[in-house]
Amino acid sequence: MDPKSIQQSIDLSKTQEVLCEECDNNTFEQVVMLRTASRFLTGTPQDALIPIPTFACTKCHYINEDFKPKELQK
Repeated sequence: MDPKSIQQSIDLSKTQEVLCEECDNNTFEQVVMLRTASRFLTGTPQDALIPIPTFACTKCHYINEDFKPKELQK
């Protein structure tokens, strides 16, 4: 199903606001976390750069734990 059609069929008054865990701000911007993987792990001639798209608070730039991959959460 197309994400836009899902958004149109959901009553936003029945949803829950997402707030920054640090400052309670309610706006976020898309950012990319970068990780490196050793060439010994990847079996390639060079280390690999792994981009991880996520969201950061527009006020304090904090990334909520739920926005991080499970392996990187505290």
